[in-house]
Amino acid sequence: MAEIWLVRHGEAVSAFDQDTDPPLSALGRKQAERTAQYLKDNVPPEATLLTSPKRRAIETGQPLANFRSVDLLVDPRFIELPSPGSLESRGAWIKQVLAARWGELPPAVQLWREELRTALASFEMPTVVFTHFLVINSVAARMSGDDTVMQCLPANASVHHLRIEKDDWQWSARGDMLESPVN
Repeated sequence: MAEIWLVRHGEAVSAFDQDTDPPLSALGRKQAERTAQYLKDNVPPEATLLTSPKRRAIETGQPLANFRSVDLLVDPRFIELPSPGSLESRGAWIKQVLAARWGELPPAVQLWREELRTALASFEMPTVVFTHFLVINSVAARMSGDDTVMQCLPANASVHHLRIEKDDWQWSARGDMLESPVN
């Protein structure tokens, strides 16, 4: 059985349709420190620390890596959902995605989801993954059996603990949720 903690990145300085790789805001850095303290106290010391290659995820994970004096390993499988490169098209595109069903999304998204599922199912050691809103929603959809993209509204720097044993995926604890959808 693998224990996995999915951590949504802290608040970024800019929105999804303003920058493809923004750093954390001042609030996001505080959120990352607070989450690192929680994880330091609640995750086994031998846990592997993985992160999406995006700055906001790396900056969210670095405080825990510093506490533990270990490397934060970049794993591209936990990057955010494949999206259009043009900032002008990203705002409308994300609204369509959030209202869709996973099966309606392009083949690149289906491949991303399968790589994500395979990665999580392969873990044998406790693992913390610093990642994104739709990664957590993809996992939640796999667990619920519901094909709706928007499964939950994970708050910035929220921690979602799950256990995986073969095909049995169960939430151990859910993190804080937003009160309204991402804008």
